[in-house]
Amino acid sequence: MNKLIINGRFLSQRMTGIQRFAYEICCALRHIGANYVILAPQNICKDYYLDRLPLEIIGGKGSHFWEQVTLPRYVHKHYNGAILLSLSGLSPLFYNCNILTIHDISYLLRPRSYSWLYCTYYRIMTPLCARRAKKIITVSQFSKDELVFYLRIEPDKIQVVYNAVRKKDVLPQEEGHNYLLAVASYVPRKNLKRLMQAYCTMENPDFDLYLAGGLNAIYADAELSQFKDKKGVHLLGYVQDKDLAQLYRNATAFINPSLYEGFGIPNVEAMQQDCPLIVSDIPAFKEVCSDAALYFNPLDISDMQTKIQEIMHNESLRQKLREAGKQQAAKFSWEQSAMVIKRIVEDL
Repeated sequence: MNKLIINGRFLSQRMTGIQRFAYEICCALRHIGANYVILAPQNICKDYYLDRLPLEIIGGKGSHFWEQVTLPRYVHKHYNGAILLSLSGLSPLFYNCNILTIHDISYLLRPRSYSWLYCTYYRIMTPLCARRAKKIITVSQFSKDELVFYLRIEPDKIQVVYNAVRKKDVLPQEEGHNYLLAVASYVPRKNLKRLMQAYCTMENPDFDLYLAGGLNAIYADAELSQFKDKKGVHLLGYVQDKDLAQLYRNATAFINPSLYEGFGIPNVEAMQQDCPLIVSDIPAFKEVCSDAALYFNPLDISDMQTKIQEIMHNESLRQKLREAGKQQAAKFSWEQSAMVIKRIVEDL
């Protein structure tokens, strides 16, 4: 395989969906025997276990300057001619042999979820980086179609490399739990406000609502903070992976009300732990979940309530979704995704 360098800027950021993709691909590439080096900034976040990964620390902190100036300078000097793989959104403009990963274009289609400065930077940089890249990776056919339509990228330049979850045994289920679980950071496109409105306007629900992630933003948001003390609502904040797996396993059902996603890793995490799904009827979720989920209109609170009541009170439906979820989750593997990337590198 051609010499491969991985842009390690993602290691300076807390592990959410995009960073998890980058980290897990690095681990899986190592597992399948790919030869590569991660070049990373100094401020590596403690979320990552890096003892077995080939890591080289260069330059300062993981800023845009580090990615666009420090990183390409170092690669030109020490690894000139190597392929540079960027897994988390942007790649250095001034390096000619790039593989770029674009997870979605939410900055373009859902700008309310981000600051004006963030959206402006990505509106400018993403098309430039895409044109310079030798190959582009994205995480679903839905995202590929959007890149072709909105950014005018040739379809042959884009390769779908799915997200996945680490293979884990299904945990033992604890008795006595009855709750609906959501896992999301709070940005407007995650649609948590409608979810909490749907739950809090139900008449005496006989189950609780657990929300993992997004705690600080919820308390800071005037519209959402009204729900924090409602009976049955549990705002858990950031949850470690081992505890999150148990939350999935013990939940009566998992809900994902997002308005826009390129993939949706929590859906696969829930399926892996035999947790039945109720999710938004959006293209990426239909692609990833297929017939392993109950779907609702994420803009319609009444429809959301109806489908929540249906899944929470119909054991035969939940069992049907569990069985379908096992088969669907098995389709996604970090090792399979790493093999696709390895072949992309070999073909350049």
